[in-house]
Formats: sequence, structure tokens, C-alpha cells
Amino acid sequence: MVKSMHGWRAWGALAGFLVLPTGAALASHDEAKHIEDLLENGEGHEQGEGREESWQIEQRQLWFERTRGLRTNPDASRERAASVEALRQQRRSKDPAQELSGETWVPVGPSSMSMTDWIMGKVAGRINAVTPVPGNEDTVYVGSAAGGVWKTTDAGASWTPVFDQVGTLPIGAVTLDPNNSNRVWVGTGDKNGGGCAGYFGQGVFLSENAGASWSARNGGSGTDMPLSIVNAVAVQPTDSSVVLAGGAGTCGPTGALSGAGVFRSADGGLTWSRVLSTNVEDIVFVPGTSTVYAGLINTGVSKSTDGGVTWTSVSTGLNPAGSRLRLAMSPSDSNTLYALIGTRLYRTTDGGSSWSQTNAAACEGQCSYNLTLAVHPTDPSTILLGTIRHHRSINGGTALTAMTSSWGTSQKVHQDTHVVRYSQTNPNRFWVGTDGGLWRSDDGGLSYVNMNSNLNITQFYDIAVHPNDVNIVFGGAQDNGSSGRRTSLQWGLTFASGDGFMNAVDPTTPSRVFQTSYPSSNLPNIVRSNASGSLGSFELMPRTGMTASSTFPWVTPMAIAGNLLFASSNTLYRTTTNGSTWTAVSPNMGSAASVVTPQLIGVLMPTYVGTSGGRIYFSPDASIPTPTFTNVTGDYPGGIVSDVAMDPTNAQRVFITRSGFGASRFYRSTTGGTTWTAAGAGLPNVPANSVAVDPLNTNRLFVATDIGVYESTDSGDNFSAYSAGLPLGVVVSDLEIDDAPHVLTAGTYSRGAWRVVLGNSANAPPTPDFVYSVNDRTATFDESSIDFDGSIASYSWDFGDGSPAVTTADPSHTYATYGSFTAVLTVTDDDGASSSFSRVVRLFAPPTPLVNGVTVSGLSAAQNDELRYSLVVPPGASNLSFVTTGPGTEDADLTIKLNDETLCESAGANANETCNIPNPPAPGTYLAIVLAYSSLTNQAITGSFTSDILFRNGFEP
Repeated sequence: MVKSMHGWRAWGALAGFLVLPTGAALASHDEAKHIEDLLENGEGHEQGEGREESWQIEQRQLWFERTRGLRTNPDASRERAASVEALRQQRRSKDPAQELSGETWVPVGPSSMSMTDWIMGKVAGRINAVTPVPGNEDTVYVGSAAGGVWKTTDAGASWTPVFDQVGTLPIGAVTLDPNNSNRVWVGTGDKNGGGCAGYFGQGVFLSENAGASWSARNGGSGTDMPLSIVNAVAVQPTDSSVVLAGGAGTCGPTGALSGAGVFRSADGGLTWSRVLSTNVEDIVFVPGTSTVYAGLINTGVSKSTDGGVTWTSVSTGLNPAGSRLRLAMSPSDSNTLYALIGTRLYRTTDGGSSWSQTNAAACEGQCSYNLTLAVHPTDPSTILLGTIRHHRSINGGTALTAMTSSWGTSQKVHQDTHVVRYSQTNPNRFWVGTDGGLWRSDDGGLSYVNMNSNLNITQFYDIAVHPNDVNIVFGGAQDNGSSGRRTSLQWGLTFASGDGFMNAVDPTTPSRVFQTSYPSSNLPNIVRSNASGSLGSFELMPRTGMTASSTFPWVTPMAIAGNLLFASSNTLYRTTTNGSTWTAVSPNMGSAASVVTPQLIGVLMPTYVGTSGGRIYFSPDASIPTPTFTNVTGDYPGGIVSDVAMDPTNAQRVFITRSGFGASRFYRSTTGGTTWTAAGAGLPNVPANSVAVDPLNTNRLFVATDIGVYESTDSGDNFSAYSAGLPLGVVVSDLEIDDAPHVLTAGTYSRGAWRVVLGNSANAPPTPDFVYSVNDRTATFDESSIDFDGSIASYSWDFGDGSPAVTTADPSHTYATYGSFTAVLTVTDDDGASSSFSRVVRLFAPPTPLVNGVTVSGLSAAQNDELRYSLVVPPGASNLSFVTTGPGTEDADLTIKLNDETLCESAGANANETCNIPNPPAPGTYLAIVLAYSSLTNQAITGSFTSDILFRNGFEP
């Protein structure tokens, strides 16, 4: 069984061994050869297990760049910015009409994501900037990797997006004017997106009214600030008109960033001049002066005493070599600064005249991805340092102490740390921004407040909607694994996999859900749940019948029609949705598939496959034992096929979107692909990512692009904006459409999932949902059912133990025995439609006492059940250890708790687990939980400690 909760060292960019995405969007059929050349030259070969996580992060970047052709278009950033501005103008006239018709997009979450009982609490997406307001730290701004700027005025209890109408949503910096905190500067672009993946950025923006409105401050012709990835903005304390902005540059014609540097404005951003020509992440002014420092990546630290007009290197003692350089100044002693360069930490106490290395191993991993630094407000020797986890040093960095445990349910703060920020007025308060959102400590790191509440900053690669219930949605996201929702804007984790990718629900058995993660060993990673996608229910699907190939792409295409599941490399494979063997059903298509679209029409299953090499294949019936796939690329001019949509009743009428710039982004065929026509007038010159056909009006089409959604009512001849309610410029990655109810759902690569009701339709059944809590044998149920187009009229509960049904909304029920019971809630709406939903209620008997050093053996448990034991540990004990053993074919995990706090988790690949508690263990009754990842038939557990009772009783007073 896949260990979906354990064994992932760092959630946000890890977990798995990847293959290279297959090539850029070249507008020719030579794309396949281009891809194979990349693979043979080593760029795409899988590097095998053990490859460091930074390589995996790189593959994410390469996938994003190549699927959009960013390495072949040096003007991508400017073209996108122009398209956003055209969309802004069009939406001024289109949005009111769309709103008047009632067709306005609304968010469906994730309004953060539940991590069940993980003590870190809810998680959101990646945070790049955290900026509290001086004197009022209940007000905080955060800048997200792709979801814009959000503001809280109640210390994170609730958030409001304040940057949604600017047109660009990745954020690199948020800075307050030191003379007026209502003046907020924002630098756009995501430095951690890497390379051309940062093409969304559009320079710097200023709000003069605390985020209520924004204006671009990037200068003009000849005096512009051209950075699309801005890492730092700094305002001179003695003159608010002097602003410095620095960053990584813009995407060039070879796919590399160019034009990095620091730019200076003396008129509040109306005009700019370049003052340094090196990438920079931190620009720090000495409070109350015009003296400023800049950390120049791979160069060192430079200092200016005239507000950035002239600069002098102050790098004596530094080894600046590296891809990152973070710089932080002590608020209480401006002569004390720290520089973190990869694994090396340096300190100066004389304003940069000389530096000394205080730690040579200051980064615990992924140093090119997560690296950050902050200095205590009153103690220059105390610092916070973030890499995978955040650490603290009280002696200038010589010794670093991790402030949270490694990955697992006991981790207080999500890993992969991108920003740490000290309060300037409360020395015990600091904020930590990570791949999972934002946390704050008010007691120096002893405890943390989860601040993720309603942050909706999830980057979905793909979504899937339940075939019978539009309220039920699954998604795979960057940094946030796979998740799903039923009735709440807060989604729940379904499968922990670093990045989550494709999703599918079996239309013949909707309780069967599929999700994918990173390919491994040149084979896809597809997991299957037979329990409606609930957490812990996914198992790795067998890959028998598949041939390992480097052409299984980063986002492996997966699709369902009827009871057949498809996945593809450069060969299409098929299995039944409950199957365990795969069959190759297509020829070698020359390059990896980019999309697979099967559709059940009557008894036939016409299926199209688009490839990253710009080819299109078609089978009139992919369900027969030996389908025939024909190359129907015809006169399609090439480029990655990002999506294919068929007319729901006529497979010869088909539409495709193209991911790239230039040429058309939309093509159609009425001849099953023997001829293709470029269409789509009105679509912007940005990549198109998905297409959907309205099943109730097949002349009505929707296209998702890198800046929003567009609609056609004439079969694709013409398109216009269909984005009312959406953030301006949001990247829409996927579209799913339903006829009953008539709803269009979108997955975005920055702001979660959204939907729009397209019109009236037949009554939709309600969506039942509930949670429960247990006290011994009594379960208390809390329902949260909703009805899409009405209200819930009645409830009926079956508690799974043969007791009579109960019709109250939120009942309690006492079971006669301990054990597992399937509780079913059936709800009926005000139009008489009913639906049911079940959860397994587990009632655990009191833990079985262990005797020190005595093994309890012969234990058995069903898969997913728990065995629980207690061990009383007296004061003065040492060497406390818990050990489980079992057959090599079985798998159990071990968790040790004391007073509900998780102290140790051991989650290896078999039934043999060990938890050693550091000396001296606290006295008390320890709980040992053995989780059966597989059925257990002969498990054993031993709890032991050393206790010198006689010595202590004889000599202690």
C-alpha cells in the first residue's frame, strides 16, 4: 500500500524520481526529433533513485517552460502583458453582461487544505514574502508564489486578496514605505519558479491606500525598469521618492534569464536607471539613513552611502560562489549583518569591512530552492535561518537548532522555508512562510499559530469533477499533493506526493478515484482509491504490461471513459478501472503524449491522443481488444497539443488547443482530424491550456488560457472574454463541464478551483457530508451537507451496527462494542432527490498495557486498522525504546505519543519499526500506535526502558 502520509521528507518539491518533460512547443513536426535529441543528450534521462530533490524542482521548471514554448519566445513576458491589458479593456464591457446573466465565476477552494490531525494544521500554497505593518502586527501582507498579494487585519483569522485586478499574480517582494505604511510596494515574479517560468511578472507596483488600488511604477521608454522577476524592493528611509528594485531579469531568446540587476528611481518609480548589473535577493537600508546594502548573487555584498547611486564591494572574507545569497541586517546594530550563501553562513560586525564564516553547514538541503534569513530585533547574535526547516542560532550562527521536527504529523510548521520574519517590537514573535503557507510564533518558537485560514493560493495542474455531483472535485497541485472537496471550501488531503498531477473519477463506479504523482523508474505513478478518494485509501496501481520509457512525461496523461483507464508515454496504455494489467493499444507516436481524450458515444469509444511533438492520433473505438490508431495530424502545423475536446455526440467534430505563442492557439476539425482549420479569432497570444464543449449547446465552446477563460458561441470562429469574477490574468490550467447541473469548473495554476453556473437544468441531487468525533464508544456526528440548487429537507442515519435509523441532523450514538462501523448519511433535498455518503467510524478499545521489556507477539489486524498499547514510564528512566517486528511481506508503522503529542514516527517499508525517545524521557503513560498498512498476521511489539529504581530510592532524599 502506498504510504500516503509518511516517508516524504519535504512536501513541497520532492517525493519521487522524475523524467524530463518532453520538449518545447516548436511549430513543426520535427518536434519529436527535437525531444528525442534532448533525451539522448542527457537532459531527459531519469537519473535514478537517490537523485537530489533540487533536480526534481528543476524538472518542474523545465516542464512549465517547454509546455509553453518559453525557451523559443524571447518576447513571452511582453506578449502576455499586452494580452492582459487587452483583456482588461474587454472585460470592462463583457463582465457586466456576464454578471447580468448570472454567469459569474466563484471560487470553490481550496480555502486552505486540511491535514487531518497533523499538528501543523491547515496548509495553503507557497509564500515568498511576509510583511507585517509596524505598530499593528495584526495587519500583515503576504506575497504568494502565484496567487497574488493577500492582506489580513485580524492576525490571519481571515484574508482578503488585494492584488486581483493588477494582471499578474506571482509575487517576489512586498515592502512598506518606512515613512508611510499605507504605501505598499510589490515586486512581481516568482524567483522560485525558475528561469522562464517567471514570465508572468510585470515589474513593480505601488499602492498608496494600503492595497485598495495599484499602479504600475516601471518607468517609461528609455527610463524603464525591465525586470519581470523582482526579488527585492527597498525604500530609502530619509526620502520616500528613492526606491531600489532588484531581481533576476527577463526571459531571453535562449530560455535563460538576462538583464538582472538593481534599478534606482528618485521619483517614486516614474523613471529608473540601472545601478548594478547582478541578480539580487535582498536590498537593506540602514534605518534612518541613505546607506544601503545589496546581496549580489555569485558576486558578494555591495554597499552604498548615497541611496544607491554609487556602490562599493564589501565582501572581504566572503566566498560568494553560489546560486543564492541571502542578506539580513541586525535591527539593533546596523554594523552586524549576515550573509547566507548555499550552505555557508557569514557574519560581519563592522558594516561589511570584513566577514567571517560562522557555519559551513547551514543548509540542510535544497539550498537553491529554499533559503532565507532574519535577525532578532534586540539581539544581534540571535538569528532565524530557513532552508528545508527553520532553525535558530543564539551565537551568531555557530550552532543552529531546528525549530520543528522532520516531516510527519508532529511537524509544527510545514517544510521548505522561503521566508522568516521577526517582529520589530516583540522579540518573541516571528513569522515563517513555507511551501505550505504561513505560521507565527509568539513565544520564541515553543508553539505556533496557523495563519492559513482562507488563503486560496493553490497551483493546480489538473482537476476532475465527480460525474454525478459537481460539488465533489479533486485536484493535483504544485507543492500540495492531491486533494479533494465535497461540501467545504476547505479541501482535504487525499494523497501526499509532493506535487500532485492528474485526477480521474470512474463514471461506472464513482467511489473509484485515480490520482497521479511523479513518474518513477521510467514508469508512471498512478494510485487508486476504492473509497471515494478518502485519505489513506489510495494504493499504487500495478504497472504490469507497461514498458519503462523515458517518454513518460512529468505530468503523465491519464483519462477515463466507461470502465477503461488510459495512461500514456509515447505509447498509449489501457486497463480496466479495477484492473491490474496494462495493454499497449497504440503504435509508437514519436513523442510523449500530452493529452488523452476518450469518450463513450453509444457503444463506441472514440479516442484522440495529442503529443508533445505536435502529432494527433485517433481511434474510432479504443474499447475493442485491438484498437486501430491513425495519425490524423494532417495539416495541423505543429506545437504541443494541450487539450482535445469532442462534440459529445459526434466524434468527427473535434477541437484542440495549442500551448505556445504565435500562430493559432485553437484548431478544429469536422472530419475526425483528416483536415484541421485554424480558428479562434479573439483568443489572446498566450498559451491555451484546455477546451470544453457545452453539451447543451455544442456551438458554445470555452478555452482556458494563461490569462483567463474565453467563450465562443459560433463553434470557435470568434472568442471573447468569459472571466467575470476571476482574478485578472489568472492562469487557467483545466476546464471540466457538466450538463446536469449545467456547470463549468476551472482549475487554475495559482488560485485553486472556480466554477460558473451556465444556466438552469434539472434538479441536482444534494451532496451529503459529515465528520465525527469519538469518546470511548460514543460517536458524535456533525453533518455539513449542501444542495446545489435548493436546500436539505431531511436526514437519515444508518450507524452500521443494526440499530434503528435516526433522522436528526447531528446525532450522537453509543455503540455496544469497540470496532469499525460504516456509518451512512442519506440526505434528501426539497425537490425529493436523495444521495448517500459513508465514513468508517473506528472505536478503539483502551490500549493494552505493556510491561517493561516484555514482548507481546502474535498480533493481527486488518489493513488500515490500528493496534494500541500503553507503557508507564517512571521518573528517572532512560533509554526508552519501542520496537515492532513482523513478517517481511507485511507493513506496519509505529507512532509514539505522550499526552496527545507525537514524539516519534517510524514508517519504513516493512513491519519492523523502531522509535527511540531521547534521554531523559518525560515520565508518564506513553501510547504506542501500530498502524496496519497491510494486513498483519504475526506482529510483535516491545516497549522497554532502563530505570535505576533501587539506586534512586536508596540515595535520594
